[in-house]
Amino acid sequence: MKASSIQALRITTLAENSCGSSKYLGQWGLSFLLEFMDGKGKSRKVVFDTGMHKQALLDNIKALKVNLSNLDCIVLSHGHLDHTCATVEIVKTAENVKVYAHPHTFLTRFYKDKTGKRRDLSVPKGEDEKEIQDAGGRVILATKPVEIVPGVWTTGQIERVTPFERPLPLSKAEKLVVVVDGKEVEDRILDDQALRMQVDGFGPLVITGCAHAGLVNTLLQVKKLGRFERIEGFVGGTHLVGRSEEYVQQTINELKQFKLGLISPCHCTGFKAMAKLWQTFPKAFVWNFSGRTLEVGKEISDRVM
Repeated sequence: MKASSIQALRITTLAENSCGSSKYLGQWGLSFLLEFMDGKGKSRKVVFDTGMHKQALLDNIKALKVNLSNLDCIVLSHGHLDHTCATVEIVKTAENVKVYAHPHTFLTRFYKDKTGKRRDLSVPKGEDEKEIQDAGGRVILATKPVEIVPGVWTTGQIERVTPFERPLPLSKAEKLVVVVDGKEVEDRILDDQALRMQVDGFGPLVITGCAHAGLVNTLLQVKKLGRFERIEGFVGGTHLVGRSEEYVQQTINELKQFKLGLISPCHCTGFKAMAKLWQTFPKAFVWNFSGRTLEVGKEISDRVM
């Protein structure tokens, strides 16, 4: 279904690995605040992901003087601990906050190394579905796209169509595991999802968490769902960190088909991949960091600081 347009989109990075000022804290995690006028002309606020270090995120919110008392909803891109650490705390700042997620988001999951040792990757304790509901939030789980407010949609579960994109670069002895219906199975991170919207005066925009389904897969899905002729831009994680030179280059080659006017990668992109993206798309690239605010559609003078 073709979405209506939103206006005056302002994206504030509440949490990210780096920071552009001593006023803010960096962390291995991600959280954005989206402020805009929705497809019906109503003012909206949406938080996308809630970071990994709770206090650092809350300190940044305070330093940014962000008011979340009129927050409409939270969207969780997937159920990893670096994107879900402060959902309950943010729910408590407002009333009747909806939390959108995939049904796998709150499942137990872990990484298993070559020796068999396990490292928990799940949503942190105290931030689960029950705790969110107890805090006054309403959890909405869906595999299909959902219009969270007029003009802004989740992608739902992303179709994996490219032959080269995969969730994480692991050896044969390593495993990602998720517990589904009491059984331990390979975790393909099926809960990975993004946000899509058509911004007046700009065009189709995508907000990603980690893009575990593949950045190209994500953009292809958005193009298909929104019936867009092109994607104008994306902001968010790409999980190109730790990838081979060939993988990063293939991703960049595939990105050229979208003719992006805004490329603002962060979090799990990694320095090498970010540098390559900047070198390949210098006019579209915008470095992102904790405390950064982007007014979509307006000229950006400090693209790389």
